[in-house]
Amino acid sequence: MIREYIDSPNAKDLSLHRVSLYTRILQSPSYLNSKQEDANTISEILLRAAREPEFRNQLIKQPSKVLEQYNISDEASSIIKNSILDLTQ
Repeated sequence: MIREYIDSPNAKDLSLHRVSLYTRILQSPSYLNSKQEDANTISEILLRAAREPEFRNQLIKQPSKVLEQYNISDEASSIIKNSILDLTQ
């Protein structure tokens, strides 16, 4: 059931919507450049997860292991983990 939802077009649309939302929030003028870098990385990771089923499955099963490959803040990591959790519930 989870796999069917994750692979469905609606899940991908939802993921892309979240990427857009998080990118706008983190790129507001009140945030520093590091937040903009995090927003770009969040977008990159979630878009890759939407495009590549194998990467998405790794991110679902072992999010910490996958995310340690990226130079992101704890806040950005939490945003990604929450997005993935939302998709699997």
